[in-house]
Amino acid sequence: MNVISNSSPLIALSCIDQLVILKQIFKSIIIPDAVYRETVTLNQHEPQRTRIQVASETFIKVIKPNVHHRFTRNLGDGERGVINLGIEQQPDIVLLDDKKARNEAVSLGLFPVFTTDIIKRAVKTGLLAS
Repeated sequence: MNVISNSSPLIALSCIDQLVILKQIFKSIIIPDAVYRETVTLNQHEPQRTRIQVASETFIKVIKPNVHHRFTRNLGDGERGVINLGIEQQPDIVLLDDKKARNEAVSLGLFPVFTTDIIKRAVKTGLLAS
């Protein structure tokens, strides 16, 4: 399954030390370079930054988008990167929590999923305790 993620799922799961859920469910994920910058390079919160950095060395692949779509909504760098990679790579899902970004993704034919959906799936399949 091809999955592209924004910052919020990485931050949320790293806060509870459960980034491995993404690996267990999806095997690997892709993030745009802007998301890496937000979650690692500019992140002041340890051990959150370290957890995401270690994951990016194992099952998270960082890619710089080649597509530079002109968006109708005001989005952050990470959201623009996720959607640009989505346009380019046509993933099965994009992990986005921001409502404007989700609406933009849907309008472009992408399938956004919330972080809470991932957590619910992990609970349902026994990867995470309720």
